[in-house]
Amino acid sequence: MFPFKTFSLLLLGAIIYYLVAMFGMSVFSFHPSNITLLWLPFGIGVILTHHFGLKALPFIFLGSFFANYGGMVTEEIHSIFHTSIASFADTLAPFLSTWLIRRHMDGNCDGVKVLLPITIFGAIIPTFISGVIISLNLAIGGYIHYDEVYALIGVLMFADGLGLLLLYPIYQNFKILSVPTLKEWQVAFFYLAVAFAFIWFSFTYNYFLFLVLPLLLIAAFQIRIHLLMGMLLMIVIETIALSAHSNGVFHMPTQIESILMLITYLMSLVFVIMGVSLHHTELINSINLINTDNLTKVKNVRAYKERILELLSLYERYQTPFSILIFDIDDFKVVNDTYGHRVGDIVLTDMCALIQKHIRTNDTLFRVGGEEFVILCPNTYLIDAVEIAEKVREVVALHLNTIDNKSITISVGVSQVEVNDTEDSLYRRVDGLLYKSKHNGKNIVTSDYIYKEKA
Repeated sequence: MFPFKTFSLLLLGAIIYYLVAMFGMSVFSFHPSNITLLWLPFGIGVILTHHFGLKALPFIFLGSFFANYGGMVTEEIHSIFHTSIASFADTLAPFLSTWLIRRHMDGNCDGVKVLLPITIFGAIIPTFISGVIISLNLAIGGYIHYDEVYALIGVLMFADGLGLLLLYPIYQNFKILSVPTLKEWQVAFFYLAVAFAFIWFSFTYNYFLFLVLPLLLIAAFQIRIHLLMGMLLMIVIETIALSAHSNGVFHMPTQIESILMLITYLMSLVFVIMGVSLHHTELINSINLINTDNLTKVKNVRAYKERILELLSLYERYQTPFSILIFDIDDFKVVNDTYGHRVGDIVLTDMCALIQKHIRTNDTLFRVGGEEFVILCPNTYLIDAVEIAEKVREVVALHLNTIDNKSITISVGVSQVEVNDTEDSLYRRVDGLLYKSKHNGKNIVTSDYIYKEKA
């Protein structure tokens, strides 16, 4: 027996499968009425199978059966038999797709290298097998003529493949990427509105349709892939829905030629945009890797140099203030000598994770040496930076419990940028304040504000 939560989620998945299938059949289907130009349920089936394993298959079968039955009604026994065959094919395809994806790739959509295997193993092979089964089943049942089988296999492969390519990247990247910001949503809605307008106008002026590709290419460099693929999904749905009921760019002498022309265009559009977005994601990840410390996963000294030069430039041009904190772990050599370097590495990692949770969103933590770290606080005056430093010092002293019965503390130096400061002069000044914290007893914060007051 399934746990109740698992059963509920799978039942919900089957209902979503059914509703999405019915939506597709009502908006962009052709004869027989259970064949659509975009079969999103295939993508849903792959997601369910990927997430729940073999337990998902009976629910996919039921969702497919109830969705297909209405379009295959002739006489009861006849319809049940051929609907069952179609549902078996609809269940087999996501099973094969999931198995092949896991066998030939790690399942993540984080680079352009996944585009070929997910297309071949995730889409082409499973949909060809299911397409052959469905097409022959329809021909044997008298729903279509035998001379339509080859074209229908091609249509089914395109329709199912689109469903996978549009939904699977959203699912995979939604798990690992943060929720889009308000600005990203605004940018996405703007591009989506313009794309919808281009598609609408294309049924009067055909050339407008070909402006959608460059528009989406621009969007691909501004929003993340899970949001971009959601946009692309809406664009594909609108294009198919309007094309199914209007003569436009894809109007050809026969219906099957029009359909193949339309879905070939859409597949090309999805393939190009997905490839560009994946490549862009790969480049961003590579840049982040270059600027990230391997051990602690915070920004490294290279990233620090780039960021502080940006802040110094802003200060020179617009007098935008910023402050800098430098700190290191008190008696860290004793930790390494007593507990070993492996424990020392864990202390560094735990400390960084703890501090990241307690600094502001626009502040950045950098590892610039073995146990020496910097926090840059843009648009921050010294008095506020001292409060930040005190908070960080206190959080580490109270909550960094990596080693049982061993208190870990940090000493901090804080300063604000001044006229004629360079990266070197600013760093030397704050490093000197850190030394004073060490000299005066450790586990304290020292700022040049204190020494100016004394003077």
